[in-house]
Amino acid sequence: MQIRLIPLAQVTRADAEAWQRLADAALEPNAYLDPRFLVPARDRGAQAADLQLVVAHEGGQWLGVLAVTVKPVAPRVPVRATTTGGAFMTSHADRHHPLVRADRAAEALAALLDGIRSVGLPGLVQLQHFPADGPLARALAEVVGRRSGPRVHERRRRTTVCAPREAVTVLPVPEGPGPVVDPPLSWDHMRTDERRNMRRGVRGLARAADGPLELHDRSTDPDVDDEFLDLQVAGWKGDPARGGAALRLDPVAERWFRAVTAGFRRDKDLLALRLAAGGQTLWIGYALRSGSGYFGFLDAYAQAHARYSPGSIGRVATMTYVFGTTDAAVFDPAFDARYTVGARLFPSTRDRVDLLVATGGAVARTVLRAAPHAHRLGLAADRAAVGG
Repeated sequence: MQIRLIPLAQVTRADAEAWQRLADAALEPNAYLDPRFLVPARDRGAQAADLQLVVAHEGGQWLGVLAVTVKPVAPRVPVRATTTGGAFMTSHADRHHPLVRADRAAEALAALLDGIRSVGLPGLVQLQHFPADGPLARALAEVVGRRSGPRVHERRRRTTVCAPREAVTVLPVPEGPGPVVDPPLSWDHMRTDERRNMRRGVRGLARAADGPLELHDRSTDPDVDDEFLDLQVAGWKGDPARGGAALRLDPVAERWFRAVTAGFRRDKDLLALRLAAGGQTLWIGYALRSGSGYFGFLDAYAQAHARYSPGSIGRVATMTYVFGTTDAAVFDPAFDARYTVGARLFPSTRDRVDLLVATGGAVARTVLRAAPHAHRLGLAADRAAVGG
């Protein structure tokens, strides 16, 4: 197995095709490491200019890929690390874990980690938001458990929410043509008071808009992108004074958004849903399919109806629609449990960890040895173990 280092700006069409085949067959899918999400980012200027791909391959077949940048390991530590948490990934990608082929997972993961120094990157690696359990965590545990395996230290852990198919009551979704009126909502996993509040929200929206709630599948219609951008900028995100970051305010970000939706739409892997009533748009949300899962991307709601929580209704409707109309194994809304309003909508949680990995070299090994005592250095060490 060979290792390549490819600056994102130099990804060729052949590279992107091999990358896509890997994303489709990944052990754990990650829409944020899908080429249709990342390749358009090379036009985002300085924010993604330092993004590089570490690729494990055999001939034209990609077996593993990791998106990295190089930066100091901590503000007061004069040591540079290879990290999955660069500027673009931290701002726009909620999942950073690598893609590895399901049938050669441990082998590909070992090759990625072992090959980092061989392509000129620092041997100290920060793996951000790595799954603490599941098949990818088991693959890492196998790699670390080998006699010559890398040393690993867990810096921090956070709980995220998710919706595996088996944890959701899958409801039938009526087929078109036309919208789904009074759309089904998979909420059996929610607390009684949460379901009651959502029912009130549904009734309140119908009263306020003078019509029943409707769910429109606009996935194949590129015009929905303009409707979404207009809806987003009309809310608080359109006000820079309030910290808004509406895409309409940044032409570069808007072009990236359009390129991402166009790529996933082309492959029928884009889900764009519009929640409406009485002819009024109440919410628009996007989800991206990569491999066996759907991932939340962006959404926006009509601020005039905020008291009825159209965003929460739209997110539950999306989860219901995904499982009712596709064979996806998981819907990942892509936020963590600290967002308590959104977290209550989904049935399951999953821990993700930030790891320091010493793949070789005296400096990397020294940092790992110091990590359990390095709070004063800003390493925020929590526990010296691989999550799992």
